[in-house]
Amino acid sequence: MRRQARGVVTALVLGALGVLGCGDPANETKSYFYSGSNETLSADGQSMGNGETLLRRVFDGPKSQIIEHVITRDAQQGVQENTLTFTVTGSMFEDAAAGITGELVGESWEWTRWTARTTLPNGLMLESISTIDEDAVTIDMTFKSGDAVQFKLKHLITAISQSNFEKQRAQWISQ
Repeated sequence: MRRQARGVVTALVLGALGVLGCGDPANETKSYFYSGSNETLSADGQSMGNGETLLRRVFDGPKSQIIEHVITRDAQQGVQENTLTFTVTGSMFEDAAAGITGELVGESWEWTRWTARTTLPNGLMLESISTIDEDAVTIDMTFKSGDAVQFKLKHLITAISQSNFEKQRAQWISQ
């Protein structure tokens, strides 16, 4: 159950990263790149595994969209890639195809916090909170069955150059 949830959820919550630093959303399309670690935790906070995360986010202001391309790598699941497209309306966002909804906090297109909720195909409820600043993003995800926490996933990622992103992605894919 964790394996199925992790790939979908990683893409879901990393979508939260797509908002910091964008200029005038009506006129610009910008790309941002991130790399860092992720850790799966049991309901009581014990480490259950670590991995790595790469993220490319594209602000498509003219279309009011944030596109997230998330790549994760760990020993249990290998390399996984997911892409989500979020429609932004004011301080709300949605990926209708994935059933993700959420709220953005802060100035428009310069948000500092993102909250999201969805029910995964396996029935787990995902709640996530992302904190965003100029150079880093922290994402805390909680997976629940009813009111009971099943496990948590935390991502700590920092900004990198596009060339470093492409280099790391190529290395991961070739392994």
